[in-house]
Amino acid sequence: MKTTLLASTALVLSVGAAAAADFTMADTGHDHSITLSGDARMGITNANNDEMKFSSRARVEFSGAGETDGGLGFGFNFRAGNASDADDGTAGSVFISQGGHTLAMGDVDSAANAAVGQVSGVGFTGLGDRNEVGYSLNDGLPAVLYSYTGGELAFHVGLGGADDIGDEVSLGVTYDAGTFNVAVGFEDNDGDTGVFFGAGVDLGAVALNAVLADSDANGEQWGVSADFTSGATSFTAFVSDDNGDGSWGLGASHDLGGGASLAGGVVDSDNEDEVIYDLGITMTF
Repeated sequence: MKTTLLASTALVLSVGAAAAADFTMADTGHDHSITLSGDARMGITNANNDEMKFSSRARVEFSGAGETDGGLGFGFNFRAGNASDADDGTAGSVFISQGGHTLAMGDVDSAANAAVGQVSGVGFTGLGDRNEVGYSLNDGLPAVLYSYTGGELAFHVGLGGADDIGDEVSLGVTYDAGTFNVAVGFEDNDGDTGVFFGAGVDLGAVALNAVLADSDANGEQWGVSADFTSGATSFTAFVSDDNGDGSWGLGASHDLGGGASLAGGVVDSDNEDEVIYDLGITMTF
């Protein structure tokens, strides 16, 4: 669920009678919008300190979109908690787009990550994200990602770097035929390289995904996941390996309607002292 403030709308925020801010969008003759959305969660987990504890989080996100006279789309997005970092390009992103072309700048994924991605994880907190392989580029640094999607093919090119925009280069290609997809990605971080492969099969109620990575920064990693959906309930299982350290996870999520879900998971990993778990409610607004 999202609340959208259209170009003709003025939003007034006040704290008592002492302060007020008036936000009015410019009338350019085109549809422009600022969208306010968010997510939250609450529950219990034993991750991080081996003792059961409460876990909760609430986040708000702002997104803006507009269009030029020539049909060029443009916009931004950032989380409220990252507003100061979004101000210098290390959080959030700004984009322009037309047709199947999109150019985004800021805290964007590498091209390899955009193409290959991750297998499914479990739990309402992610439980250490042991399902994920490591992408080494664009870690807290402003970068640029160009993407083109045409039919079943998508291409991605990324550039970034702390000292020079050519220090970090990434490439990615995805072929998605609907019932199956394959992807390949490449990263070069000033001479440290990584290659990534992904494949998936979507049979409606069942989805299978696999990712394989070999990089100078993170070594050899792989993950495989299976998702099964029955009505409002989804079940997920994954197996992964990080340079010989294995992990597996089982989880489920039940859609309560209205943007809320009951979710939980269990993960056993060589990188954890014991089996970790969580159970809680996730919310989207």
